[in-house]
Amino acid sequence: MKSYKPENYNSLSPYLIVDNASKFVQLLIDIFDAKILRRYDQENGKIMHIELLLDDSVIMISDSTEEYKANTTMLHFYVPDVFKTYEKALSLGCTAIDPPKNNEGDPDTRGSFYDFAGNYWAVSTQY
Repeated sequence: MKSYKPENYNSLSPYLIVDNASKFVQLLIDIFDAKILRRYDQENGKIMHIELLLDDSVIMISDSTEEYKANTTMLHFYVPDVFKTYEKALSLGCTAIDPPKNNEGDPDTRGSFYDFAGNYWAVSTQY
């Protein structure tokens, strides 16, 4: 029986429109070891639509256009090692918000940073 969605895709995927989507995709590959699932380019070489797999989740991205302006958002992502991920992000030019820490009563150790496009990333690990 044919499924209503691609195999191994989650039902809800964030969709980000960014300036310089190629740079953004490379950043996600470098920080999170993202894998490209599908990619469609415009005639001018910019990304019309790309789908990345980050662990068990799919994120969709496109380059901004005159009609569809860049936007920013906040994303929360569980990672195997919040300290390594946070340091890797900073080493790749992301801007620190909060270093990883564990707040009383919270099972997550969480850190946060901004990427070059202005998106807020909270990364967490439960130890």
